[in-house]
Amino acid sequence: MPDLFPFRIEWLQAYLLVLTRVSSMIVFLPMLGAANMPRQVKIGLSAVTAAIIFPLLDTKAVSVDMDLLQMAVLIAGEAMIGISTAFLINLMLSAVQIAGSFIDFQIGFGIVNVIDPTTGAQVSVTTQLLNITTMLLLLAFNAHHMMLMGISDSFAILPIGGFHPGAGFGEIFVNGMRAALTASAQIAAPVTVTLLIQQAAMGLMARTVPQLNIFAVGFPFTITVGMLTIAFSMPAFSMYVQRLMGEMSQSMTLLFNAMR
Repeated sequence: MPDLFPFRIEWLQAYLLVLTRVSSMIVFLPMLGAANMPRQVKIGLSAVTAAIIFPLLDTKAVSVDMDLLQMAVLIAGEAMIGISTAFLINLMLSAVQIAGSFIDFQIGFGIVNVIDPTTGAQVSVTTQLLNITTMLLLLAFNAHHMMLMGISDSFAILPIGGFHPGAGFGEIFVNGMRAALTASAQIAAPVTVTLLIQQAAMGLMARTVPQLNIFAVGFPFTITVGMLTIAFSMPAFSMYVQRLMGEMSQSMTLLFNAMR
C-alpha cells in the first residue's frame, strides 16, 4: 500500500532553518515586528510564512546525516541573513528619526520626549509624528507586501545554507549609514532653510525695533513657522518615502547577493 502521507526527518530540519530566517526577519522588521505587536502574532505570522514558502524550496542542502555542529552552523547562518536584512531596512528608515531630531532641535522641541509604541524607545515629538506618518505611507504603498516578497526572494538568491558573506557585505552597511544621513538632511531641509530665514528676519527685527521682546515673540513664532512648514512639506515627504522604499528594495537585493 503506498504511503499517502510520507514524512522525512530532513523536511523538519529544513523547515526549522526556513523558520529561523523568516522569524529573524519578521521580529526585527518595521511594522511586522513592532514592539506593540503581540508576540503570538509574530510567532504565528513567522510560522505561516515559513510554511507557505517551504514547499517551493530546494532542500537538498539539508541531510539527515548532519551532526549537531553542522546544524548549528546552518541555523546561525540563516539567523544572520534575517537579522542583517532587517537591520539594513531599519537603518534606512532611521533617516526619518534623525530628520525628526534635527527639526525638533531647531523648533525647540528637543527637550520634549514621548514613547514610540513601535520601538518602545523615547523619541522627540516631531520624530514620533514623522514615524507614524512614515508607517502609514509604507502601508499605503504596500511596503509590507514588499517585505514579505523580499523574504521569499531571499531564498531564490540565497538557498538554505547559502550564507557566505563576501567582501562587499560590510560595505553595504557603510553605504546604508551614509545614505541614511544624507536622506535625513534632505528630509529636514525645508524646515532648516525656512527657520534659518525666519531667524535672520527675527534678528533684523531685534535690531530695528529694540523695544520688541524678541524672546517672548520668537519662541511661539518659531514653533508656528516650523509646524506650518512641516504641514506644507508633507506631499514632498510622501514622495520621498516612496523613493526610499524603492531604494530599500534595491539594497535588499544587493545585500542578498553580497551574502552568497
